[in-house]
Order: sequence, then structure tokens, then C-alpha cells
Amino acid sequence: MTYGIISDIHANLEAFEAVLAELKGLQAFICLGDIVGYGPDPVPCIRRLRQLPALTCIVGNHDLAAIGRYDISWFNAYAREAIQWTSEQLSSEDRDFLAALPESVAPVDDLPVSIVHGSWVEPMGYIGDVDGAMDSLAAMPGDLSFVGHTHIAEYYANRRDTRFCEQVSLWSGGGISLDPELRYLVNPGAIGQPRDGNPAASFGLYDPDAKTVEVRRVSYDIEAVQAKMTAAGLPGYLIARLSVGR
Repeated sequence: MTYGIISDIHANLEAFEAVLAELKGLQAFICLGDIVGYGPDPVPCIRRLRQLPALTCIVGNHDLAAIGRYDISWFNAYAREAIQWTSEQLSSEDRDFLAALPESVAPVDDLPVSIVHGSWVEPMGYIGDVDGAMDSLAAMPGDLSFVGHTHIAEYYANRRDTRFCEQVSLWSGGGISLDPELRYLVNPGAIGQPRDGNPAASFGLYDPDAKTVEVRRVSYDIEAVQAKMTAAGLPGYLIARLSVGR
């Protein structure tokens, strides 16, 4: 079975639908959190996500903030404004769905990987370099974990019982043949707001039988999303950054 790996949708329905079109026919999905925040379509994105088959989903910091369970003083002014607007859009059903999501999932029989939004040291913390990756690798269950949060498509590979750790960019997509001698942290990048200089939506596919991971990029109608954000009164900075992937 191949899993679709999706992360950081951030209420960007056009990007989400473009990714799902690329993943059409898959029977299992893993979502790494931050379904809402920043973008103009939090409710449609939640509802679309819940339609996916065999979905395993964890919570992100923006999801928690939208339901009052994360201190938004950690957010910059633009993110605070967007999350306050987002919170006003959610129904009680949407809130209950977000509130029920776990912070992480360890490998189990029907999910052969571990997943967390940010880091295995701190679920809402960032992994941005080899040192942070090594700390998370030491704490993570299993040999392969998917993480999100940074909006940067990349992976870290650590040779067992050593301090060797390689950081590899997946800026334009790319594949990984999983080596049994290595442990991996893989970030499939962001669907709704990439920050690696590539504005195309980013997502992953994981085939546990073939022992491969692939990250792909897909373009979407950025201008349509920006028009929706403008109509909603969301911050101009958030609108502009979609065009440049920063």
C-alpha cells in the first residue's frame, strides 16, 4: 500500500485539491498537521481532509491555536491576525475534530512509520539543522519518521549508532530509497505555504513494501487563493509570500 503524505495545508484549498488530484486512487493518507491557519478556506480544507480514506492525522500548532489550545504570543503579528480570523470561521464540529487529534503517532501494525508535527523532542518545535535532527532521531520511535512544520521539503539520514547525519534538500522533489542501515526524518514540505523558494505545493508518497519515499511538487492557482485572502481581509504579507514560496 502506498501512503499519500500531506502536511501544512494551511487552509489553502486550491493547493490541497491540486495535490489530491496527483494522489488520486490512493487508499491511505497521513496528515502531519496544520490543516488551518494563514489561508482563506479552513472549513473546506477540514471537511475535504475528513473525506480521505484510511486517514491518520495529527495536530499542528495552528490547529491548536485555532481552538484556543496554543499560546499565540509565539506567533508573529500576521499569523496572530490570521488565526484569530480562522477561529471565527470554525463550527463546533470542526473544533471537536481538531481537538481530538493526537500530537504524535508511533509505529503500529497498520501504520509502519512514526509521525509528529515538529520534533520528537518537542512536538511543536522545529528541526532546521543536523543538530536538531540528531536530537529528534535519538528520541523518535522506529527508523522512519515524517515531520512537517518548517514548510521545507528535505530529509535527514543518520547511520545507526553514529553521529553521521546527512541533510538533503528536496526543493524540486526527489526520491529516497530507504537504506536499512540508516534512520530517516523526512519532511514532505508544505502544501499551503511552501518556504523553500519553490511556490509549488509539496507532498509525499511512501511505499513501505518498496521501501521508498518520493516528494513531488505541483503548481496550483495561486492568484485565486490570493484573491480569496484579499476578500477575507487577511494580511498582505501572507498573500504576497505565496507567489515566492518564502
